[in-house]
Amino acid sequence: MGKDNKLVKGIVIGALVGAAVSLFDKNTRQGVIQSGKTLGLKVKEYAKQPSKLTSEVKQKIDHVRQTVQEVSDDITFINEKVQELKESSPHVVHMLQETKDKFIP
Repeated sequence: MGKDNKLVKGIVIGALVGAAVSLFDKNTRQGVIQSGKTLGLKVKEYAKQPSKLTSEVKQKIDHVRQTVQEVSDDITFINEKVQELKESSPHVVHMLQETKDKFIP
């Protein structure tokens, strides 16, 4: 069990060192600062109006649910078409064979 602790500790330290090294780049540093400011403003806004956060989360969930339903409908449609092809293929092959037999003795 002690080895697991060292592994997790090593992963965390590695991540922190990697994050610190990436901040040597000016553009990365500025992006992190801007993202932090934006996040801070959103947290303050949601702290003042928790119902807004709830509403936005519900909207996102509804959007994801709608997207999943659309994908499910598309998959069902494609599956139906594949089944139709499977069923019609033998019939088409049989018709072609009959046509061939009539025209080519």
